[in-house]
Amino acid sequence: MQIKPGGARLGIDVVQSYIKHFGEGLVATDGVVYTAIATFGTTPVEVLNELVNPGFNMQLQEIEVGFTPRLAGLNGSFVGSLIYHWDMREEWFDAFGGANVGTMRTGGWINIAGTYAKSTGTVVAVEDTFSGYVPMGSVPHAPVRVRLTAQALVPNSTGRVKNSSYIQLFGQVIPGV
Repeated sequence: MQIKPGGARLGIDVVQSYIKHFGEGLVATDGVVYTAIATFGTTPVEVLNELVNPGFNMQLQEIEVGFTPRLAGLNGSFVGSLIYHWDMREEWFDAFGGANVGTMRTGGWINIAGTYAKSTGTVVAVEDTFSGYVPMGSVPHAPVRVRLTAQALVPNSTGRVKNSSYIQLFGQVIPGV
């Protein structure tokens, strides 16, 4: 057996996968469940902010996503617009480095699906599904944090995420971390 510096065996490059569903643990008779409702208005608000932690650090090869937000304007007297975007960043704790052990490290927020604007009517909800693959140069390691941020032109709008929304990570475990 060959050993790399740091005590890890050579040749352990088995791809691992980890999937995280948002709104998990909830059940409904029709199968449609959402995360908790976030109320927002003219100030940007995080509708969802979730750490996707496979339990070990990963060198990512691929990130697949399927996100379905549901956004609604609740003010009964307007036709307005909502803007929203999905972001992602790395988030981990140092395992090495003496005084830095346990220090939380984060990458910068990366917009992963563009910023979208939607028109809404009186008590009308909009629901879009985003699916695909995140560019790997943007977020090379896991754990990662995912957030949905929304803003409206007027107060009293709501947002939540459907429980069919998910993120799946593919990559190799980083030994010893």
